[in-house]
Amino acid sequence: MSITKMKLVSVSASESNYEEMLKRCETSTYLHAENATSIVNEENGGRLLSIENIYSDYVNTLKNIGHSIGFEMKSKPTIEKTYTNEEIEEFLKNVEEQFKVVSDSVESNTLTSDDEIALEALRVLDFAAMHDCHYISFGMGRLPHDSVKKLNLIQDAKFITAKLHSTSQYQWIVYVTSKSHVRETKKMFDGLYLEEIKIPTIDSKKIIAQYEAELIDVYTYCEERYKLYALHQYVAIMNDQYVVTGFVPAKDLGKFEDEFKGLDVSVDAKDPSEAPNLTPPTLLKNNWFFRPFEMFVTMYSLPAYADMDPTVFVGITYCFLFGIMFGDLGQGFLLLIGGLFLEKKLHNKLAGIVGRVGITSMLFGFLFGSVFGNEEILIPVHQGLFNVREKLINVMDGDFTMTLLISAVVIGAVLILTTMVMNMCMHIKHKKWGELLFSQNGVAGFVFYGFILVAIAGKFVFGFDLLKPMWLIPFVGIPVVLFFLKEPLTHLMEGKSIKPHGGWGNFCLETFFEVFEILLSFVTNSMSYLRVGGFVLSHAGMMMVVMTLVEMTGNAGIVVFIIGNLFVMALEGLIVGIQTLRLEYYEMFSRYFEGGGKKFTLISSNN
Repeated sequence: MSITKMKLVSVSASESNYEEMLKRCETSTYLHAENATSIVNEENGGRLLSIENIYSDYVNTLKNIGHSIGFEMKSKPTIEKTYTNEEIEEFLKNVEEQFKVVSDSVESNTLTSDDEIALEALRVLDFAAMHDCHYISFGMGRLPHDSVKKLNLIQDAKFITAKLHSTSQYQWIVYVTSKSHVRETKKMFDGLYLEEIKIPTIDSKKIIAQYEAELIDVYTYCEERYKLYALHQYVAIMNDQYVVTGFVPAKDLGKFEDEFKGLDVSVDAKDPSEAPNLTPPTLLKNNWFFRPFEMFVTMYSLPAYADMDPTVFVGITYCFLFGIMFGDLGQGFLLLIGGLFLEKKLHNKLAGIVGRVGITSMLFGFLFGSVFGNEEILIPVHQGLFNVREKLINVMDGDFTMTLLISAVVIGAVLILTTMVMNMCMHIKHKKWGELLFSQNGVAGFVFYGFILVAIAGKFVFGFDLLKPMWLIPFVGIPVVLFFLKEPLTHLMEGKSIKPHGGWGNFCLETFFEVFEILLSFVTNSMSYLRVGGFVLSHAGMMMVVMTLVEMTGNAGIVVFIIGNLFVMALEGLIVGIQTLRLEYYEMFSRYFEGGGKKFTLISSNN
């Protein structure tokens, strides 16, 4: 419903406990921290906390070691042991030397998961001991099952075999033979299509296991120190105090202060207006119904902190326009149930929007008398409720088509005027008097466009004529002149020179085409809403085709009915959703919304 009010906070600590203060800031669920470079200046005499983050190299080295030996580095929840830089560097040196052998062994063998299973079964014999044998030789590999059968038929074999692993196609074996029969044995296995796997000279898992505990301890310590040093970008040193500055939601200030209980730090809070050099972040605050529509707003641009949150307006207008264009009671009910279900299960905002537009689809579907494309089922209900001959609104009635299209343009005109009012309110708030008075979305534009609408309505509906000089000059001529002179008049109000930068000749030529474009845009923007009426007819027409096919297919009609409704829901729903979003962005947002806000981001999300 609005943008969350912020408090500017400064958390200060001495040199002896600033690291603990930083840790509390990192785990805070309320703090948006500002980079220290935006805090420090010549006036406050502050300086940056500049310490080289050597732990970045340590963490990368440990990750590279783990990657080279196939060991995944995972830090513990808490640090159990601390290390000096010298101890870490000595440990890394020893580990790199020892694991180079392991890495070479791993890289020389590209093994599948089945190869690994077979190797694991062979591990009980000790790889090093197998290679140290003087009189016997070992070999390992996989044989096709057909070759295994032939292996059992060999007479006077000079080897013995053992099964290690088996799949539907292969069997992994290890064979043992004497040194004197190695060549003969290998030649025989080659004939049986043995795919040999090299037996490692060392047991890498055994070596890794020796270092695993300390590897994890060192990695945990280095990663924690790396994260802590990464937070130094938010620390400014002022008067020997280490200060972190940022923004906290005003309603959560007390909870934020409680996060530092038991620690010798001070938390100072003030209004953001006291630090004009810092731009407060934007945190949108909307209720359950409108919260999913924040997605559409942020896709366009996040509103600035000092602006208004358009989410509620977007939610209302999007549901309204979608409901008109996709009016069907039955299909709207499916959108409602399906959207809310997926939103709850997947926490998906788009699904939430689908559920909400289902409500207005049901409402207009009821007014149109349409249930899954059936245009007659609600006739008795309409007759009883609205005292009409058939239906309250018969979309497919040819006499209603022009009324529908005119109504769509009227809806568009009302929305355009509404966005103009919203734009004027924002200019009043920011005291942009030139934009307020002279722009096409300000007072001049509102008077011009509003008069044109009233004049058309008076001419064709109420029978009075306003298209006379006495009315046209003040309500059309003067606004057009204000459009033309907007720049010099704005400069005049601001106390600046009214002479255009490029001279009056260039100004008049450029402004002439700009004003022409403004006048043309009023027409095109209004006509753009014809698509609302067009899609009402399109949806009804597609469902009429479906119902005709149902009647033609006889007993298979129920299948055609289900498939047809699902097809129309998918295709028409997607198209209507996109077209409604287009109206939001191009016909409404462009008139009142500037964006450019800075997202509220917890300090932990940046680290």
